[in-house]
Amino acid sequence: MRIFVWIVSIVLVVAVLAVALQHFRYLRTRRNVVADRQAVFHSNAAFHVVTVVALDSDQELLSATRSFVSASEAAGGKAIYAGKMAANALVSNQIPKHDWDAFVLVEYPSRQAYDVAAQDAALVAARASFASSYALGMKRSRNANLAIPIVLLGIRVRDILTGTPSRYPFTPGEIPAHLRPDPDPRKPLVDGLLANREFGGEAVVVLNFIKNGSKEEKQANAGYGAAMFSLMAEMGNGPMHMGRAVTLEGDAHFDNVIIVYYPGVQYFADMVRSEFFGGIVGGKQLGDSLSSPSVPLLPHL
Repeated sequence: MRIFVWIVSIVLVVAVLAVALQHFRYLRTRRNVVADRQAVFHSNAAFHVVTVVALDSDQELLSATRSFVSASEAAGGKAIYAGKMAANALVSNQIPKHDWDAFVLVEYPSRQAYDVAAQDAALVAARASFASSYALGMKRSRNANLAIPIVLLGIRVRDILTGTPSRYPFTPGEIPAHLRPDPDPRKPLVDGLLANREFGGEAVVVLNFIKNGSKEEKQANAGYGAAMFSLMAEMGNGPMHMGRAVTLEGDAHFDNVIIVYYPGVQYFADMVRSEFFGGIVGGKQLGDSLSSPSVPLLPHL
């Protein structure tokens, strides 16, 4: 009996240490690689707002984004992440169609605090300076987001124990000749990614506004998501933010906002051209989505 207690105690200690190390690794990546300022233990009342912006012809990316971030913080928000869009991969049918240039994630103490900030004259002027913008709220659960690194750790342990083959380095994949359009639809995405090596050498952060599809589409998408989570668990990346979408303007309806980190533009470009991704991407089926990879801007503002 005593031996059993010792074994259980050792297993528990190892598990606690593994979880602590996983959280530390995830936090170090968040701070030092992604340039994401999210507090780990934020208030449950916190309200997050994602604003996508399209630059006017006379605007410069860094100065315009800097002005918007400054106005948001002066109005009571906290800038969590700012990113330059490397490409507009999926365009939503529910919001204005633009080649969005950047997005900013801001945390407010509460929904009520945001409603007050949204009327601030300087913030209104900063948004009005863009050719177009769209804001979507996110109710980010602290506990659910704290669970993400643990879930990824569990997936990795499972894959190791079951002998799941490594997916990396990626094997380049080809589009079947009878399905191959001209030009290759992956080319604009890959070109946009690789043109952003300056800020995206170590991190790509993909913004996703998601509206769930039908029951059949949800089932197909679950298979795609499981395969991607397994890859993320292997490579040490994954969601930085997951939350329930909250409509702030217009009549668009999204279910979730998910913001995901990948280790750099070259990695992401290789992934989308890989045999692995080509084999699962057909399962990504949603009712509607905006999906745009970005590179970190906050350190440069």
